[in-house]
Amino acid sequence: MKLTALIDNKQDVKQLKCEHGLSFLLETENRVILFDTGQSDKFIHNAKVLNIDLSRVDYAVISHGHYDHAGGLPAFLKMNSKAQVFIHREAFKKRFSRSSAMVKENGIPWRNQLGQYSDRITLLDDDLLVEPGLQLMGSIKARTGYEIVNDRLVVEDDQAFKPDTFDDELVLIASESNKNLVLAGCAHTGIVNILHAAEERYDHSSFDCVAGGLHLNGQQVNDVDSIIEAVKGFDVKKWAIDHCTGDLAFEQFSNAFHERVVYFGTGAQLSI
Repeated sequence: MKLTALIDNKQDVKQLKCEHGLSFLLETENRVILFDTGQSDKFIHNAKVLNIDLSRVDYAVISHGHYDHAGGLPAFLKMNSKAQVFIHREAFKKRFSRSSAMVKENGIPWRNQLGQYSDRITLLDDDLLVEPGLQLMGSIKARTGYEIVNDRLVVEDDQAFKPDTFDDELVLIASESNKNLVLAGCAHTGIVNILHAAEERYDHSSFDCVAGGLHLNGQQVNDVDSIIEAVKGFDVKKWAIDHCTGDLAFEQFSNAFHERVVYFGTGAQLSI
């Protein structure tokens, strides 16, 4: 398997564009999968620079309903005529990011045009085996001590804001030649909870690579240390982390796992 970061907040290759967002391309022996689309069409530009033909993509996955993961999907569907898109049914709710100064919407910008793409999009309620070796996993439940509550990311409910539980988050587990890869867009439901779910549902306790954002930016040092201790219970050979992980948390992971940790910025590639 070959993994490429088509868009991230930071560059690995200077000729490429960046934005706050995430998009991965996964190439297996038989399939090409696009995992998230960033917030714009910049990932398409980057693919062209990298000589990657996105018309070859067989499946696209949207990990959750935030603009920086789903915003580029309409541009992708215009230039790819065959890929089936998988997204959770709950991804289209109105979502917001709030601070002491403001509240702004940060959900899927094209959600009101969903009907235009209905023939290309499969809405999921449960886990889905796309085909052997490609497993989509959702409905991640929190383990005691690893509950994820973020008061800054909210949804509107009965004219009031409440913390987003991210019940729409999808994780891709790709398996090939006895190797397992986990792709998480932001791990909003918690990377500890995600890895435990993969073990409990699909008997995976060894992972050749875990890639994506871990949404630890701004977390307390002690909290990140606790997460690091918990994931040590899994055999993760490579952490290819980026996006919302945060510089300090990335440094903590690097100190804990050394050469097993890489920052997977725009243009980075990894063979698994």
